[in-house]
Amino acid sequence: MPDKEFFTEYGEASQYEIQEVIGKGSYGIVASAIDTHSGERVAIKKINNVLEHVSDAIRILREIKLLRLLKHPDIVEIKHIMLPPCPREFKDIYVVFELMESDLHQVIKYNDDLSPGHHQFFLYQLLRALKYIHSANVFHRDLKPKNILANADCKLKICDFGLARASFSDTPTAIFWTDYVATRWYRAPELCGCFYSKYTPAVDIWSIGCIFAEMLTGKPLFPGKNVVHQLDLITDLLGTPSYESIARIRNEKARRYLTSLKKKPPVPFSQKFPDSDPLALRLLERLLAFDPEDRISAEEALADPYFQGLANVDCEPSTKHIPKLEFEFERRKLTKDDVRELIYREILEYHPQMLKEYLQGAEQIHFMYPSGVDQFRQQFAELEEHSGKSRRSTPLHRKHASLPRERVCQPKEETLEQSNESVKRTSTSASRASLHSPPGLQSIGNLESALKNGCSVQDGLTRPRYSSHILSRSSSMGAYTCSSVKGKSCEADSTFNRNGELVKGF
Repeated sequence: MPDKEFFTEYGEASQYEIQEVIGKGSYGIVASAIDTHSGERVAIKKINNVLEHVSDAIRILREIKLLRLLKHPDIVEIKHIMLPPCPREFKDIYVVFELMESDLHQVIKYNDDLSPGHHQFFLYQLLRALKYIHSANVFHRDLKPKNILANADCKLKICDFGLARASFSDTPTAIFWTDYVATRWYRAPELCGCFYSKYTPAVDIWSIGCIFAEMLTGKPLFPGKNVVHQLDLITDLLGTPSYESIARIRNEKARRYLTSLKKKPPVPFSQKFPDSDPLALRLLERLLAFDPEDRISAEEALADPYFQGLANVDCEPSTKHIPKLEFEFERRKLTKDDVRELIYREILEYHPQMLKEYLQGAEQIHFMYPSGVDQFRQQFAELEEHSGKSRRSTPLHRKHASLPRERVCQPKEETLEQSNESVKRTSTSASRASLHSPPGLQSIGNLESALKNGCSVQDGLTRPRYSSHILSRSSSMGAYTCSSVKGKSCEADSTFNRNGELVKGF
């Protein structure tokens, strides 16, 4: 067998030409690369010691499975996962993603003149993605600006499904939510104090509302220091919840706490956001309802008058529920070997011939494949060493080895918690679609001059140097012009008392 054929499956690492490190953290590193077969720029994430902790390995398994099953133009895509050289002994995995230029946190922070058109278009994409995710019976549970990737053409993609869960009717709610550790600032009030015994997709709707408000003002809406402060900020704006809302809460101590709050009237959103579109504020109020039953769904939000002229139901697909069998592993206690086997099985989804042999029960060989992964490992090691000498900003540290990652480095001084391929649209499935900015909407600054002194990100055409920490506003927001759409423009907190002290059994 010719060498080229022999290495097609096992020596795939030679397909990618690594360029440079664009992200780093406790999980491993992310490097930009060129797919030498297609010429496409990609991001390759090396996840170190996948099986060091079983709980983190399960999160990785859950995430790569969800990203394979959730195919939508507004959700980041795993393009490939390298085949490990040995199915029984691998420690690291290499995941190939589409490459995005920045994230929404950077866009908001360093572009202080985002237009109403940007606000509308960004929110539309987020709600379109959320409609699809929720139709699959999946909750993201950690939506925030840093988990939304962005490109200069105004395209957004939701990433980081490390805390996402597929919901099934017979899943015990207590188990379903026990490891919830999403960022507090974007956390729904019912998650701040165990107010409800069962949670709904409304938790993601709240997060989207917080993100939208941050777009309007340029700063987080509820930057709580702890859960008590978080609820104080929420009630300062929305007022204390109504008696009817409190009565629906089953937790007696939670009812007692909310009843004891000082009565506060709601602040008119027109006063809080004085320069914003009234239609935008009316929709925001529906996204940020204190009672989850009063929050609208993503599908209802897409039909809001705010999106008139932009919304197109043919570009807003739903999907079938995630098959329960895919997450059967959630019901049993897994050993490290169990998780390794499940992750290997998931990787085989990107290797059709190997998967076919696996499903046919072909005997698994025990020697090391003549893989290119060793060569790949050396390249990453060299990049990491070089990056360590030249990098000016602090490495990104994450509590969990969650897959998609910000594509720019974090600034050293920033310690607070804080998007291209056109394809066919369909209303019945989430096959890849292109979503362009509406006519007249300007792109997010001049990326080539906006990012300096650090990471390099590929835009699919050139290799400009981008900053290790900023997506700054250029002198003209119209440095890139967005194209038009055909037809229509298209730390888990414990429960507490008023002094922030823990309340046992809450």
